[in-house]
Amino acid sequence: SLSHTPDAPPRLPPVWLLFAMMFVGQFATNVYLPGMADIASDLETSLSSVQLLVPAYLASFAFAQLVMGPLSDRFGRRPVIIAGLGIFTVASVACGFAPDIPTLIMARVFQATGACATIVVGRAMIRDTSEGVAAAQAMAFLAIAMGIGPATSPFIGGFLVTWFGWKSTFLVTAAVGALVFACVVPMLEETLPRSMRNPPAPGQLLVEYFRLMRMRLFVTYSITVSFSTAAAQVYLTSIPIVFTVLMGVEPELVGFFIMMMPPFFMTATWISRRLANHLPIDRIILIGVAISASGGLLQFIFGLWGVNSPYPVMAAFAISNFGTGMVFANCYAQALSSVPPAIAGSASALGGFIHMSLSLIHISEPT
Repeated sequence: SLSHTPDAPPRLPPVWLLFAMMFVGQFATNVYLPGMADIASDLETSLSSVQLLVPAYLASFAFAQLVMGPLSDRFGRRPVIIAGLGIFTVASVACGFAPDIPTLIMARVFQATGACATIVVGRAMIRDTSEGVAAAQAMAFLAIAMGIGPATSPFIGGFLVTWFGWKSTFLVTAAVGALVFACVVPMLEETLPRSMRNPPAPGQLLVEYFRLMRMRLFVTYSITVSFSTAAAQVYLTSIPIVFTVLMGVEPELVGFFIMMMPPFFMTATWISRRLANHLPIDRIILIGVAISASGGLLQFIFGLWGVNSPYPVMAAFAISNFGTGMVFANCYAQALSSVPPAIAGSASALGGFIHMSLSLIHISEPT
């Protein structure tokens, strides 16, 4: 059986399986970006309409978390993840065969809804099975997956668009989703025993979220990770315009510049995982915040000086992104460790919502 008996303590699922679950949703976020012009041409719409695919995905991802997290508290982690992967895979196929831009945007909404289940519930599974240093180290692996997805997807998407057209980016995403689904069904064990499920009734859900918002440690860690990662979302969405229009960078180099940033995040995440054996987690977070803030200050200074070269800007953001890598996993682990396991799904959902909402606010601002 894939469910634990009341006497059996829940075990953390294989890290590679959690990694794959996280990766597939992040891969879907940006893989189609190299084909945006082709999408606009084939669907006979404007490029600005195609650009709505990014905020549509992020907004759906943010709000769907508020549903998926509590559902996992009520029905268990495993069924919600399986349902989410199923929705994600079917929606990805629908994206590939969308006849017009409204259909494509709607399919992206469902794609994001399914993808968010793997991430928000995956974090809750870590809370179910570990805490403290162990939770931070497990969360670090998931943070690396969330860095690899954005780093590789535009690069892979560029080849897919060149060889097979923009539709292939969504169909390949569907194939990856189906592969992860095929691994999850037989291998993913439930981590929230029935005896520990004590979710709020639907009418009490808002009350539960307000209660979480009054938990000082939870809110502090959630806001810290939100501000740290919002800069990365701004970078990914603004770099095509800023570098090509304002700095004269050749379009074919933009994907290269995007790919250069996530490795700094992943390296810092790996370092912070090792440091967790030697330093308190909160101290690692403080170090990461200091590094991230120094990179942001450099970006601000370069803006005041009117720097018109991409390289100083990239160096400053690399510093900021390195600091974010030290903050991300540790803040999520500490935030979830501050709440009872029975509401870890709701807490993961609210933390993710705060994170994504701040990102949306930043990317919606004029470049």
